[in-house]
Amino acid sequence: MQQSLSAQILVINLKHSTDRWLNVSKQLDQLGMPYTRIDAVWGKELTQEQLSAVIDTSRSQREFHYQLTAGEIACYLSHLKAWQYIVDHQLDYAVVLEDDVCFSSDFKDIHEAIAAVYEPWHVLKLAAPFKQQPAITTRAIKQFDLVRYRKPPIGACAQVISLAGAKRLLAQRPPLFRPIDVDIQWQHELGLQVYGLLPYTVDNTHTHGSDIKSVADRRQVKRHPWRRLKHQLLLYLDGRKAAAEFEHTN
Repeated sequence: MQQSLSAQILVINLKHSTDRWLNVSKQLDQLGMPYTRIDAVWGKELTQEQLSAVIDTSRSQREFHYQLTAGEIACYLSHLKAWQYIVDHQLDYAVVLEDDVCFSSDFKDIHEAIAAVYEPWHVLKLAAPFKQQPAITTRAIKQFDLVRYRKPPIGACAQVISLAGAKRLLAQRPPLFRPIDVDIQWQHELGLQVYGLLPYTVDNTHTHGSDIKSVADRRQVKRHPWRRLKHQLLLYLDGRKAAAEFEHTN
């Protein structure tokens, strides 16, 4: 049974990224889907005091394998603005998009599919732009499969955040210590119910370059391989716990 829900499409965009904005807005206009622009945070404009106020350096050293760059922090803060918009406007959910994306024709049916999800959820993944992750189909919704993950796919270019999900995330972040897309993978730690709608209807265009890397190249940040290996193991265990809880409640 479909529900009547209040929802919006939120597009995160830097004010100077006009080419990206023209590209994404043109696509959404062609699909006949209304949208709202969220003014993204620009990492180069963040002061050291602003960065220090939102980053937990000691926790990052314990629980992630490198220190976040200003661009990654700005990206996370931009998503926080989108989540706060959901809460401020008391939306049932919002489709949160980054601006360097392209859509399949099925994206126009995404609201109808979301309205048919009766399972409690906080995040619905609509894209896996970097690496596919194994998914377990729970049921079919129109032309989509509603799936669960042991490890949600990385990438935050397109995900649906429910009101409950926005509240839960905002209660825990900041402080920040992982990139946004890695953080969402820790579904058990954050108390999130993460699903996906397959086939994915959104992809990263991979054509405009990275705004994050234009602030500071995270590939140049010192990394700690053994710490990364430890966190990968802990993330695997986090996914096992999330899967066990899902199986217990269904």
